[in-house]
Amino acid sequence: MQETLWHLVAATLIGFAVGLERERARAERATSPLGGVRTFTLIGLLGGISVLGKEAMLVPLGFLAVAGLGLWSFSRGRGATSEVSALIVYSLGVLSGMGLVLPALFAGTITLGFLAFREEIHDFVGGLNRDELEAGLLLVLLLGAVYPLLPDANYGPFGVWNPREIWRVVILVAGVNFAGYLALKALGSRGLWAAALLGGLVSSTVVTLSMASKSRSDAARAPLWASGVVLASEIMLLRILLWSGIVAPVLFQKLLLPALVWLGFGLVSAFWFSRRDQTSAEAPKMKSPLQLGAALGFALAYALVKLLARGGLEAFGKTNIYVVGLFSGLINMDATTLSFARLTASREIVTHLAAVGVLLAAFSNTVVKIGLSFALGGAGLGRLVLIGLFPGALVALVLVAIAS
Repeated sequence: MQETLWHLVAATLIGFAVGLERERARAERATSPLGGVRTFTLIGLLGGISVLGKEAMLVPLGFLAVAGLGLWSFSRGRGATSEVSALIVYSLGVLSGMGLVLPALFAGTITLGFLAFREEIHDFVGGLNRDELEAGLLLVLLLGAVYPLLPDANYGPFGVWNPREIWRVVILVAGVNFAGYLALKALGSRGLWAAALLGGLVSSTVVTLSMASKSRSDAARAPLWASGVVLASEIMLLRILLWSGIVAPVLFQKLLLPALVWLGFGLVSAFWFSRRDQTSAEAPKMKSPLQLGAALGFALAYALVKLLARGGLEAFGKTNIYVVGLFSGLINMDATTLSFARLTASREIVTHLAAVGVLLAAFSNTVVKIGLSFALGGAGLGRLVLIGLFPGALVALVLVAIAS
């Protein structure tokens, strides 16, 4: 009984929250004659109650009733947002009544966000150019058209290549990169730290090149540019934890402490460098990371690293894992982390070897950033980036090496 009451409370709360927003929208913009907080609350409750009855037709009848109310409102109002929202609230009420409370609350939160931030969403979409719109469509095509056609079987040496699994990884990484790109476009103008952190989600190498260029033309502010390089590079560690946590939680546990120590040292260094200069800086110019060539290139890198790690372990033992880690960090860190994580999850390599390999890859990637800072930004920038990145990397490697 108590569980059923909780289901009804959740259905009611979803309707109440959406109703509050719709009431405000109706008062501000005269959007629709469809009711506000009371009507939407009752629609949510109706969805929850309709599941409790033994008559199977109650749910579709309730849906038809809400749809009829929406059609009446649509014929007398402007737009269809409130009407569609009413159908969603009813459906989420049904889910809550069925006991699927968390999914219903999650979907309700997303619905409320889209309704509440109407102006911001329209402004954001209006600012997208043709290339960015095409990139979004490409992501949908990669998921909806290509993925279902790929075979779910193992091919190649040692059976390390599964086309569907490889493409799933491509879609996952491409989606995160594109989200970071859109966030950078929307929020990167809010200061150097925002630009560096969001830029690191797309390409920390591009951020490094941008900051090095700024340092070359304005060496007096080298500490500020160094903080941007360090911040963008440290995002790599968060991505390592994200991918390992999704694919191989046991690898995530092994990497957590070393990565956090490395990350903490970098954040403190970046704050120290920029403590006297918090001036806003223009976000680095980046192309959309969601392109067919980039997707195919990532798929190739992922497949190559996975083959080298698995095949090298068979042929040369654990020493090869370390070599693969060092060199694969120069190719693509996401591909390296996901390859080692997938091999760990399938128990083809032991967790400790995978953790060392991933951090060696991150170490070599970091050395490249330091080298670029010296070569393109001057000795002043290079020394600061070295101080901000190298000690944390060494401590992280020591921690993972001595772990049993």
